[in-house]
Amino acid sequence: MGKIKQGILGGVSGTVGNVVGGSWKGIDYLRGKAENYNDAQTEGQVNQRTRFAACAAFSKPIMDTLIKPIWDRKAVHMSGFNLFMKTNIDLFDDGGQLTGLENLKLSVGNLPLPPNIVIQNDGATAGAIRITWEDNSGIGIAAATDRLRIVAISNGSIVDLRGLVFTRSEGLANVQLPFGAGIVHVYVFFQNEGNTKYSNDFHQMIVFPNT
Repeated sequence: MGKIKQGILGGVSGTVGNVVGGSWKGIDYLRGKAENYNDAQTEGQVNQRTRFAACAAFSKPIMDTLIKPIWDRKAVHMSGFNLFMKTNIDLFDDGGQLTGLENLKLSVGNLPLPPNIVIQNDGATAGAIRITWEDNSGIGIAAATDRLRIVAISNGSIVDLRGLVFTRSEGLANVQLPFGAGIVHVYVFFQNEGNTKYSNDFHQMIVFPNT
């Protein structure tokens, strides 16, 4: 049996006739009960389901390290997972392949990203990269102690390098990625010391030739 809380203008919980009420993230809602369910199988709907499933599968290995700590802070009236899906689902094609790696968003936030970021193969060994940036400490909430974070994707494998010691004020990082020859998509962003603020990410594609 449904209950109306706080008078006629309050929230509703449970079912009242054909109306279902509840609360999600502190927001009271009402919705009508569906009279029937039609599992439509049009081409467009099947393709959308395929993209959704592929994007959801992609998110699983980064749920605890990226989506929950970063995207949950950015989401408003939705979960961080839903915001991540909404932002990136169109990068998957009708077959579920991730085709827009250059537009993939892995980090979002208000922490300033340093200008003039350059990511390049350092020419030493496969997987070795050199990252440089301009120190913008003290501008807005950018702090000298903000730390670099790197995520790399190659051949469907994703690696999240956490615990790096490179800070914003250093302006330079030499990093060895666990990949050999081939194409690697590198994403860099910064987080503050308390892991409560994050920047948007910067992407660069690197090609490591066969040696």
